Amino acid sequence: MEQYKIVEKVAEKIISEKACEAIYLKGEIASKEHDEYSDVDLLVLVAFGNYDRFLDKRLEYAEAYQPVLYHNFTFKTYPLLLCVYENGYRLNLYTANDQNFLQTGEFLVIHDPKKLLSGYEKVSLSFSPAEIRDLLDSFSLTAKDYYVAEMRNDDIYAFSLAHTLFEIFASLYRIGFDAENAKRGLRNFLRKGDYESRRTVREIAQKLNLEKHLEAVRLMFVALDGLLGNLPLKIVENINFDFYNHSKNLIMSI
Repeated sequence: MEQYKIVEKVAEKIISEKACEAIYLKGEIASKEHDEYSDVDLLVLVAFGNYDRFLDKRLEYAEAYQPVLYHNFTFKTYPLLLCVYENGYRLNLYTANDQNFLQTGEFLVIHDPKKLLSGYEKVSLSFSPAEIRDLLDSFSLTAKDYYVAEMRNDDIYAFSLAHTLFEIFASLYRIGFDAENAKRGLRNFLRKGDYESRRTVREIAQKLNLEKHLEAVRLMFVALDGLLGNLPLKIVENINFDFYNHSKNLIMSI
């Protein structure tokens, strides 16, 4: 795959200049969920003393593969160089140092001569009971805002809130069939679900339009009812069912 050539050329350039301590892949390629459309998510671990110099040279390293059509420097957990190449492929080049490195999700080692990554523990992409409580509270509060928008006939705003609810719903609903990756939300959602889960989510998504978004929100509550009834006690005992049911009753009353 072409993404492997990007990894090879960029990593080769970085390693040849002795600019890093380790390099690894993350994202879809590392978790073996990639296809021809997948981005390359490359994280470079740099010694703290070389950190600023490496950040200054990131674009040069990225262009070791081919000219960059578009790039943007931003921050997402770590400093990130986002590149789109002339052939359409995308590289997300993250830079960490030995004082801020945090392993999340799956990773695939490209270069680690000192075995530095062996001591890091993967941070789970599952939700804790407290996080599930907070996520459900956020869903309930947004649903209450949705109710107000509907009652005011503020249809465009209600439509946007329905989409926000869908994103929260996806993370919650994923707990039921793919808890270890629930924090990925909608990302690769349909690859992980069973037939019934995929059918439910597709039905909701098909109704997320200006005419039927209320039906979609109602279906989210129906699906969550089924999920909440099957969660372990250690999760259930943290949930504010009164608030959830309050919001649900408002939505069902419209």
